[in-house]
Amino acid sequence: MQSGGTLIRPGGPVLVVIGGLPGSGKTTLLRRILGEGVPGVVGLDSEQVTERVRRAGGSIPYGLLRPLVHGWHRWRVLRAVGGSAPVVLLTDPWTRPAWRAVVLAAARGAGRSVEVVLLDAAPGTARAGQLARDRTISARAFDRHVARWQRLLASQRDAVVLDRAAADRLSLGDLVPCPVSAPGAR
Repeated sequence: MQSGGTLIRPGGPVLVVIGGLPGSGKTTLLRRILGEGVPGVVGLDSEQVTERVRRAGGSIPYGLLRPLVHGWHRWRVLRAVGGSAPVVLLTDPWTRPAWRAVVLAAARGAGRSVEVVLLDAAPGTARAGQLARDRTISARAFDRHVARWQRLLASQRDAVVLDRAAADRLSLGDLVPCPVSAPGAR
């Protein structure tokens, strides 16, 4: 891709959802893909909001910040999905049916195709990932995620399901086939 170009996806704009249990590696994958530096790609992760809030508000425990972080993050998601970015990458546990429905409806309304990639990390691995980044959720909340995750995996027919090793090899080109430079890009 030429520097300064805009990513165009044949068939129109796309939303790529990277789903998985909290701590499964979604944020790590998003950071690596955004690090490729492809223009026209917007990446959204609740950790971005957490970092902004922490910079502004000091050392408030994440448990107290969570409602603010989630509300602000969801607003950002709906704004980006309805916006003009050719590619929106979203990390989300993807375990809440009502939120999935809202995001998918917003994508349809914006004319975006949707691709779902699910990172299937074992619950123990995901819990260790939470501890490593110091963003743990309660055992009860995590158990609810695990139960919904198992139902999600059983019901998904169109999603790509990957383990952590396969996710470590993904690039933007694997998630969004055929990126090309915009005409006239330099």
